Amino acid sequence: MKKLSLFFVSLIINASVSNAHEGHWTAARPDGHAPISVMGDHMHAMGEWMVSYRFMTMDMEGLIDGSSDISPSDAATKYDIKMMGMTSPMMLPKTMTMDMHMFGSMYAISDKWTLMCMLNYLDNEMTMQNNAKMESDGIGDLKLAGLYDLARWDSGRRIHLNIGISAPTGSIDEKKSDGSILGYGMQLGSGTWDFHPAITYLAQAENYSYGAQLGGIIRTSDNDRGYTLGDRLEAALWGARKVTDSLSASLKIDYSSQEAIDGEDSALNKMMSTSNRPDHQGRDITTLGLGLNYYFQDGGLKGHRLAAEWETPLNQKVNGVQLELDSIWTLGWQYAW
Repeated sequence: MKKLSLFFVSLIINASVSNAHEGHWTAARPDGHAPISVMGDHMHAMGEWMVSYRFMTMDMEGLIDGSSDISPSDAATKYDIKMMGMTSPMMLPKTMTMDMHMFGSMYAISDKWTLMCMLNYLDNEMTMQNNAKMESDGIGDLKLAGLYDLARWDSGRRIHLNIGISAPTGSIDEKKSDGSILGYGMQLGSGTWDFHPAITYLAQAENYSYGAQLGGIIRTSDNDRGYTLGDRLEAALWGARKVTDSLSASLKIDYSSQEAIDGEDSALNKMMSTSNRPDHQGRDITTLGLGLNYYFQDGGLKGHRLAAEWETPLNQKVNGVQLELDSIWTLGWQYAW
């Protein structure tokens, strides 16, 4: 985290002395948006709308204990996982896939304020060590945010504040086929009103752009099932290079740290699986992302933007025993007018 913080500071210092770009920062170029996985990265001029759709798929496979691989049998022995009174790894997770459809809109009520709304639809599938499958799907939490312009400079730099909240529209009562409650990671929302603050810095030169975002999620209370998801810190650094007037390529380093769950759902059997244990939730992870942005400059698709990004972990450390993140793909479409 210390190295990441130093990188963040050095990026801002370097951008502050850059004068390679004349005029204000603009979104009307292929690298005018951050990589597609970054939310709330840009603002709009007064009266401008933008709608967007993103599809994200995340794959997890294999168990890690902290930052080290661990076999299911060793995990069951170490953490006293039992079925029918006997040590057994059968209900430990084996793989998980999460698909998320993200629908968003933005509208600038002034040159200083842009409003943003996002709603997700999730589809989760987890396979256990005994090959039993668990599924959940439905609407996630609704996020509302205001982006406030803090400063803009003629050298292609700007900085804005993100002030967001999420409403608990996602279910925390998802159940297995036998009627018992699913584990924490298979639920669709937090069950609480959450605060989403962030600050975003952007800079452009003639043929490249770069930016940084520091933010997080602050939980406000226990939910109706007696627990609170851990607070989350997020930091992202990225750079993009124009390949043509319509195409750009990007590189991103992303860091997130989420605390373990506070409290617990009394309906979950903690002896059966680490997925049911609140102290086995949350992780620190750093990922590398490679992306492409294509911006239609002319014709009938003018103003439309297509983007793709692939992310893979550089390192990760989990609380207790959890599935290891393998990869994340994000595909997106945006249209502004």
